[in-house]
Amino acid sequence: MCRPGIHSFSDQFGAVMLALALAALCLAAPARAAALQPRPWMPPPRPEAAPLPRSAKLGVDEDSLPGGRAVKIPAGSGEALRDLVLGVSEVLAGKHRQGAARLQAVLPKAGDQADVAAYYQGLGLYLADDAPAALVALEGLAARAGSSFLGRDALYLAMESAARAGRHDRALALAEAWLADAEPNLAPAVWLRAAVAADGLGQRRKAEDFLRHLTLTFPASRSAAAGLALARRLAAEDGGEAVFDPDAPDTVLLLAEALVEKGRSEAALTLLDGRPGWSAPQAARAAYVRGKALYRLRRSKAAYEAFAQAVAADPAANLAGWARYHQARCLWRSLAAEDAGRMEALLREVLAAPGRDDPLREVAARHLALLLAERGRFAEALEAAGRLQGLAVGPELAGQGASLAAILRYVTGDMAGAEAELAAFGQRFPDDDWADGARYWRGRALAGLGRTREAAAVWMAVAAARPNTYYGGRAAAALAGSGDAGERVVASLPTTPPRCPDAAEPPLPAVSATLGKAYALADAGLPALAEMVLEFAARAAPGRADLAMAHIRAALESGRRTAAMRTAWRTFGSCLARGTPAELAPLREALYPRAYAGEVTAALAGSGIDPDIVYSLIRQESFFDPKAVSGAGAVGLMQLMPETAKAVGKKIGIRPGRDDLFNPVVNIRLGVAFFRERLAREGSLAAALASYNAGENRVAVWNAGFGSLGEELFIELIPYTETRDYVRRITANAMLYARLY
Repeated sequence: MCRPGIHSFSDQFGAVMLALALAALCLAAPARAAALQPRPWMPPPRPEAAPLPRSAKLGVDEDSLPGGRAVKIPAGSGEALRDLVLGVSEVLAGKHRQGAARLQAVLPKAGDQADVAAYYQGLGLYLADDAPAALVALEGLAARAGSSFLGRDALYLAMESAARAGRHDRALALAEAWLADAEPNLAPAVWLRAAVAADGLGQRRKAEDFLRHLTLTFPASRSAAAGLALARRLAAEDGGEAVFDPDAPDTVLLLAEALVEKGRSEAALTLLDGRPGWSAPQAARAAYVRGKALYRLRRSKAAYEAFAQAVAADPAANLAGWARYHQARCLWRSLAAEDAGRMEALLREVLAAPGRDDPLREVAARHLALLLAERGRFAEALEAAGRLQGLAVGPELAGQGASLAAILRYVTGDMAGAEAELAAFGQRFPDDDWADGARYWRGRALAGLGRTREAAAVWMAVAAARPNTYYGGRAAAALAGSGDAGERVVASLPTTPPRCPDAAEPPLPAVSATLGKAYALADAGLPALAEMVLEFAARAAPGRADLAMAHIRAALESGRRTAAMRTAWRTFGSCLARGTPAELAPLREALYPRAYAGEVTAALAGSGIDPDIVYSLIRQESFFDPKAVSGAGAVGLMQLMPETAKAVGKKIGIRPGRDDLFNPVVNIRLGVAFFRERLAREGSLAAALASYNAGENRVAVWNAGFGSLGEELFIELIPYTETRDYVRRITANAMLYARLY
């Protein structure tokens, strides 16, 4: 038993421990509070974890530079080129400091390859995590970014180096310089670096502006996720005075809508669901955005219900009109006749509503006209298209409405009205993508009125100006059918010849130097860098056929067909549109190859199908890349879904797995079999191509509604822009294949 006034050992120990615990809690409270706050953005722990330009990843992504390869130097080349190639190879193979040191030594004697030496020296130092030294090495090239094919990449890496070195002033200046001519691939990272640097310099409003742009323009990027954390910290520190608060309800709605537009609908739904604190108008807007997300996910019934909630919140609001329009679009995915009737009623309700929202009235009237035409109700479709006149919308939408109305007038037999509207289209929209279409169909209307001489003159103009295009080919065929000699088309070609690959050009020292630089890099075993040199030069001098052809060849050898196409259209667009087969011969194998000819011929045996249709189909689907995989999961040359391939394979006696679809023999056999099914079912080439793209069930509706009008009008009335353009492109390419071969 304890005596009074004397604490037991356990009591004294407990008191001491309690006092120590309280003291520890008091000391830890600020640290814990800080830990609960979002951490300010920090550079990735490893330099290579940051987004990097293509030039910094050639050793990873390019077959041309596998690690450990033997370096090949052209005969007669000096030691400087040998050391430069070795240094670049070492940097890309992971020997960062060794390569950087070699390049620093070779830089004074690198000559016209000095930009390569400087850039890869800086890259090597950056990847070796020596950011201050990398910044010094890159600053000179970054300051003249427009003068070198590596200048923009040097500017970007200099900014990253400044950020890693904690040089906020330089990071911000370099980021703003890069953003003056931003490219989408690296832009999110640069906007984030700019925001962090501005915050580090105490420029809060500028930082918030950068973060707003980052998160709303690139909401699905990793940089945006880091930007949101930084924005939340800034908002918390500003005590409600922040210009950009990412958790404010209106901002959340903007972010969700941006995610939907970028194809991240699931993320948008996660952001919206279960969020408290909406006002009534915000709740209606949230339901509307949720409907758009569900529609993108092809959950049409749920999307329809979400739009219905937006309508119910305030049926007279402008948002309710847009929600009704989107409900109609949900119903369009159904093939049921009753849903077509409900869609029509909704669109008419939108058009009958008071108020003047011209963009809403435009989409509602255009979709009503397309729906009615799809169902074969052409006179009513023309009446609906008439509502498109006089609306205050942009030229692209105005042109779409005018073209639809003119075609419907032709379909209903009003040739005089169609001719007048088509002539007016050419005057109002001379640069519209459909301008040649308007001229061609005006010729058809003139022929329908018995004014054959005028019709022939119109067709002559179209066929002479752009014979290698869809409408140029149609016009030439119409001329041939009307008895006019094809030679007249050639005789009336425009006086200004197109720029073609064999164009004679005066020699220029700068061009010769560029070609020499690229060929030296290619011969030394750096073909990817050589292609980058040529791409930069061809873009800077689009009038030089020699640079363009050199880049096209290099890009194709590197497997960069899209880059080759960009250069071809930029420099030889006029030749591709109206060049003769002889003038286009240098581009034929590059842009219109008859690749896999044996496989195509074998698959088509006994079908009577023109092989050029299949070449055009493969070109459109994959540009002859057997490894192509679409976002939807379609595989290989003819972009087959694995489920479709299995169903077709069962009919022809093979059992393909997904990996088999990368085999050109298997893919072409299955793809051609599938296309032959489509052609047999649909009855026309245009409908078969449309079915290949949009599916047989939808094309069955189109065939029932306007298939009897003939193949050309069938194509014009396809309501899906993507499918309509798809059919035109394949048809036009098949025409060009026939001319070229």
